[in-house]
Amino acid sequence: MTRAWYRGDCHVHSHHSDGELSPARLAAGIHAGRWRPAMGNSDAHLAGQLGTPHTVVRATGRDPGALLAALRAGHSWIAASAGIDLSFTAHAAGRTAGIGERLAAPGDLPCTVRLTVRGVDGGTVTLHDERGPAHRATLRGAGAHTVEWGTSAGASGFVRAEVRDADGRMAALTNPVLLTGRVP
Repeated sequence: MTRAWYRGDCHVHSHHSDGELSPARLAAGIHAGRWRPAMGNSDAHLAGQLGTPHTVVRATGRDPGALLAALRAGHSWIAASAGIDLSFTAHAAGRTAGIGERLAAPGDLPCTVRLTVRGVDGGTVTLHDERGPAHRATLRGAGAHTVEWGTSAGASGFVRAEVRDADGRMAALTNPVLLTGRVP
């Protein structure tokens, strides 16, 4: 199945108007099997927000059914502008999972989480799990930045990423990659 990323505005969101997503709220929903993916929106709640952020969706097609299925599955992330691009994956035992997907790996098996971001010149990447911030890295200069962090399904039930610009404003926020100790 071919998947493509599509950008567009969306008016539904599960994060607060200041761009913050509660790790405890997200963890509770994931553990209960009913989490709601975060989505960007173009309705304004604060001064200067009109037209931002927007949602980037990985879907099987551009038709409404494919886009809605991808959004429900959490195959999306939020960008502050069209100039920002990212890739966020987790890898273990020859398996890879992306945004909104599950990575099945035994609980103690090392897992590498990798974020590559473009379009944010300077700033900070913070990787979060259910306990909150788990890893932080500084972005220096322009170009593509790659951040890696090691964890396991036993240590982290999910990982999501936040990218902030040099002024501390949210530049990108991903939905989580879910980590599970159950191997198919």
